[in-house]
Amino acid sequence: MPGFLLSGRCSMTVINIRMKHCLNLLIVVANFSCIEPNLENLWTLNKIVHIETEGYCRDVYMSGDSVFVAAGQAGVQLWDISTITAPNLLWKKSLAELGVNKEITQVSYVSSIKQLFALESNERPLYIDLSSGDTASVQGQFSSEQTKEFRVVTNSINSFTMYAADNDDGLKISTFEYDSSFGLWFNTAGDEIASVGNPNGIDIYGNEIVLTLDQLGIEAFHLENGIITSSYHIDLEGKARAVTMLNGGEFYVACEDAGAFRLATGFSAQSEIKIQFANDLFVTHIAVNNNQLALSCASKGLSFYETDGNATISARGIHDIGYVYHAEFSGNYLFAATREGLQIFEIDE
Repeated sequence: MPGFLLSGRCSMTVINIRMKHCLNLLIVVANFSCIEPNLENLWTLNKIVHIETEGYCRDVYMSGDSVFVAAGQAGVQLWDISTITAPNLLWKKSLAELGVNKEITQVSYVSSIKQLFALESNERPLYIDLSSGDTASVQGQFSSEQTKEFRVVTNSINSFTMYAADNDDGLKISTFEYDSSFGLWFNTAGDEIASVGNPNGIDIYGNEIVLTLDQLGIEAFHLENGIITSSYHIDLEGKARAVTMLNGGEFYVACEDAGAFRLATGFSAQSEIKIQFANDLFVTHIAVNNNQLALSCASKGLSFYETDGNATISARGIHDIGYVYHAEFSGNYLFAATREGLQIFEIDE
């Protein structure tokens, strides 16, 4: 019996020593993997031009050679980039000229009806008529206060509908019709759809609408024959800030201090695929260009990831270009809205 105990202790001692060696080896490997990352797969960011926008560049919208800028406290600007290395300012509208008091945080242009839409921070959207060449005629504000983000969908050349993430009331819908006798757009219909939480962001693809709901994740809605119904709700870590839809059932969600998520729902939360990445970054927006993902990371700049379209999302480097609010791809270029102005880049993979 004593011999049996001694043999047991010896074997346990050998196992413990082996486990200790294995643990030490894993620590060494982990340390070297952190110290010497694989630099071959990092993407290079080449700056093409830097546009001084006076105020913070909060958002950017591209339409051909026209670039519309939400210039924060400097209002709204239109730049021509037909020669991209030498942008030309066509016009600008100050807050006073727009008839608002707070900074402009979003812009969106609908070329088919030649209307520019802008958002005064946490207030009502406003629209600017651009149907007379480069003359910008401010038409006023509409919809409701506490709008965080909006999307515009045209129904015809004489009708459009704005879908807004209303932080008070949920999903806000406003339809406008053009009256040729007055030469004005009139609000002809509207509705409010309650959401699970208070919305921060919105995106639309076809008949599918997704709202981000701060600490409550996202809620998806379906539009059918003019009727909008809630489809499902998915809770996520962090604060859901912005959503970028790839199609009706696949999208990326920026969740601030929880990084980012890729969701593939198949139009139902029951078949949900959820992949979290960029966990150590503060992500406010995600721009997508085929396999390229550009994450706006506030004070940390831009972070790049590559997706294979399935379950693999690989880091491709982070670039400190200043405080980044928003980024968008257009052609072979990446447009970054930053506190330092609008910066335009090319990416070398």
